[in-house]
Amino acid sequence: MKTLKKIISLFLIISLIFVMDGYAQGRGNGHGKKGHPKEYKHHQGKYKGKHHQAYRQKGPPPWAPAHGYRAKQHVYFPDYHFFYDARRSGYVYWNNGNWAFSAVLPAFIANIDLGNARMQVMSDIPLNVRPEIYYDDYYRSYPPRRGVANINIHIPF
Repeated sequence: MKTLKKIISLFLIISLIFVMDGYAQGRGNGHGKKGHPKEYKHHQGKYKGKHHQAYRQKGPPPWAPAHGYRAKQHVYFPDYHFFYDARRSGYVYWNNGNWAFSAVLPAFIANIDLGNARMQVMSDIPLNVRPEIYYDDYYRSYPPRRGVANINIHIPF
């Protein structure tokens, strides 16, 4: 009889340990639960919005005038045959038979003062459209001035 009591009490203790362990594991905010444990919540504010900060440009590009370039719109530089893509914050230019995109100013344009260059704001084209699609239209409407640019690139017509 004593052995039966010992077996039953041992069984109850072991089952109680397993039940309590399962109950303790189920109370956390782990798999399938919403939220995060408290020890991770204070880290969330540090990382919010910091991804690719180098690629995000705040404000107008450096060559834009201080006043008058507040709305985000594509810009066409007719004398140099390239665009500024305001949505992607970079430059679209013709390179080796294709349109290329660069987040920084391309090398062949680096020595040009874009603040004083002739530019055409493409206000009739929405930001979600790539500006190079309209190159033919803008080339016909705003031809380059003779003798201004000598950058020797072949542009398709």
